[in-house]
Amino acid sequence: MAINLPSLVSQLITPDLINRIAAAVGIDPALAQKLVNAAIPAVLGAFASEASNPDGAKSISDLISNQDPNMLDNLISGLKSGNAGALASGAGVLSSLLGNEGLGQLSSVLGQATGASQQAASSVLGLVGPAVVGAISNQSPENWQDGAAVANLFEGEKKAIASALPASLAAALNDSGFLQGFESAVSGAFKTTTSTLGSAAGAATSTLNPQPVPPRVQPTPSAPPPAQPSGGSMTWLYLVIAIVIVAGIAWYIWHKRQEAAPAPASSGQIETPVSPTSLG
Repeated sequence: MAINLPSLVSQLITPDLINRIAAAVGIDPALAQKLVNAAIPAVLGAFASEASNPDGAKSISDLISNQDPNMLDNLISGLKSGNAGALASGAGVLSSLLGNEGLGQLSSVLGQATGASQQAASSVLGLVGPAVVGAISNQSPENWQDGAAVANLFEGEKKAIASALPASLAAALNDSGFLQGFESAVSGAFKTTTSTLGSAAGAATSTLNPQPVPPRVQPTPSAPPPAQPSGGSMTWLYLVIAIVIVAGIAWYIWHKRQEAAPAPASSGQIETPVSPTSLG
């Protein structure tokens, strides 16, 4: 049954520890966090690679069986007291399994993948290595008491380890030979991650370079209908028309009366009366 070793190891390395190792190494806490996040699955991947062959699995079983149960606690106490040399002793846990050359190569790959120096990566491995051993030793002995138990343990942890590995780091570790016997699990996770990143990149490209959208054709506005006079305007119109009609009729009647009236006598003519004498 898988126990998710990446998660268990992460729980042992608290944010306070990360800040302390950052101060001891002289790097930014954010970079220290990045290194730890990458180092945990990297070390577990190296252990899983060793566990894929009988001799390597037995070496891991012996390492855990012979390790001081208080090793991680002593290392943490040393860091809290400002003893950066405690990290060197922690790195010895990994060198006993991978050899000095293997430890140096793992530090180099880890540093290149995270943008940190090889020295900083080596110091972080000095904390992560004992944390991995401590997390395994905290499990039931049936998970690590012999080579077969260790092989079964890491066989069940391959998926969790592969999922925790950043894609670029997984490829670098695979190229360096740290994931021998572990390639199928890592390549599957790497393909999934690559596909996800590719989809995201495609979406981003589509967003940054959208297809041209034809301009929207606006309908030609029709001529507005003539304004209809309001009810009040119509009333005034009718009233004016009526006044005009009445005025016209009145003028017509007055004009006819003037034509029918007799013309007055001219002021320049005097009518002479006829006398009776002139008639006789």
